[in-house]
Amino acid sequence: MSLALNLSLFLKKRGIDEIYINKVKRRGNSYLQDIAVNILLKGLKLRETEKLGKLKAEENNIKIFSGKGYEKVNYEISKDAKEDIQIDFPKFPIFIIDLSLWNRHSEEEKNKLLTQLACAVTSIRKYLWDYNLSINNFPQGFSLPFLNKVRFNVMPEGKTIILNPYGEIDATEELIRNTQTFIIGGIVDRSGWKYATYEMAKIAKYDFPHVKITLRGSTVGVPDRINKIIEIILRVYYGEKLENAILDLQSNADKFNRLLVEKQKGNLKEAIKWLKPSEKILRRLGIQSNSA
Repeated sequence: MSLALNLSLFLKKRGIDEIYINKVKRRGNSYLQDIAVNILLKGLKLRETEKLGKLKAEENNIKIFSGKGYEKVNYEISKDAKEDIQIDFPKFPIFIIDLSLWNRHSEEEKNKLLTQLACAVTSIRKYLWDYNLSINNFPQGFSLPFLNKVRFNVMPEGKTIILNPYGEIDATEELIRNTQTFIIGGIVDRSGWKYATYEMAKIAKYDFPHVKITLRGSTVGVPDRINKIIEIILRVYYGEKLENAILDLQSNADKFNRLLVEKQKGNLKEAIKWLKPSEKILRRLGIQSNSA
């Protein structure tokens, strides 16, 4: 159950079907998710009051008001309120990003990895919150301000897999939805560091199955950025088809690389139908869209 749904259940039990909050934005596709994350991160609370606001959205039969408006709302969520909001946040899934190979990276690669860690926090918060992300084997003497309440050195719990593009097992929707802990190597490689995830697992002493995410039998075209891997897993965990999640999160480069492979196999015309590349990608391939 997502944070957003848990928050709506808490409010319904209190007989509340409308709330006011001063500022709110979408996280993923949900305003309630943003409110729930901020309750956990910033200690927002609930109070009965009278506020005038504008209807922002309605989710799970909860009307959300914000900003300046003319509609009266009887409950507010804010920092100054007094009543605690009890969100039974999901304990699973847990994502572990392991940095055992941090010192093998160049400075440029380290900077790229830090960017991916920041983006991973953002991806987690679209469905869960910082508790569900752990950074393991983080380099000593290093600190990151953007991690907020992310945990460190959490031991894997429940059914655990290691996500590895060279793994022996193909990920399926059933496997993903029945896994509690996902381990991802904190690895950014620009020079063909092929089996780095196996090396990371050996150093960190993880003895779990190595699972690869594939798209119609190949890892080519599957996004490899840590934050996108996490988002693919979360989308599938909460009900989306694996292929749909991959295709939706592909970059232009991912689509282009896969089309090159399909072209070599003689499958280009068919691949264009399901990869749905943009006009820009087709032009790079030297193809006119009306002839594809």
